[in-house]
Amino acid sequence: MALLGGKDGKKDGGDDLAAEAARRAGFRVNHVGTKLNRAELLAFAELAERRGRTQGELIRGLILAEIERDRKGGRPSVELIDIIGLRLLLVNALRWLAQGKTMSSENFEDMVSQVREHRARLAGERLRIYEETGE
Repeated sequence: MALLGGKDGKKDGGDDLAAEAARRAGFRVNHVGTKLNRAELLAFAELAERRGRTQGELIRGLILAEIERDRKGGRPSVELIDIIGLRLLLVNALRWLAQGKTMSSENFEDMVSQVREHRARLAGERLRIYEETGE
């Protein structure tokens, strides 16, 4: 009567079933799919080949990356952080010049230090505003 019991044929297999269910919970058994037109499929196949991954591995990686990005909230790219930093530096330096002030190298270094300190936070705020308003 091995069908009624655990792996060793004994009747009390409740613990084995729970352990087996826990083990199987991590298996990849659920399917997610979409339909692509011919041009999209060819472009996707080329992308998977360039990255040296199967189409399934690439799709899974993209899905998991999106889930993680959504969980963490939008993170500004390095490029956005640098652009915000350059903008801050430019606006602040031009403000000094527009007021007729001269800027010493010490003033400039202080300004650069302030920009480095605040650019990532400001880029994050800018990204959040964009995601909320589209502007």
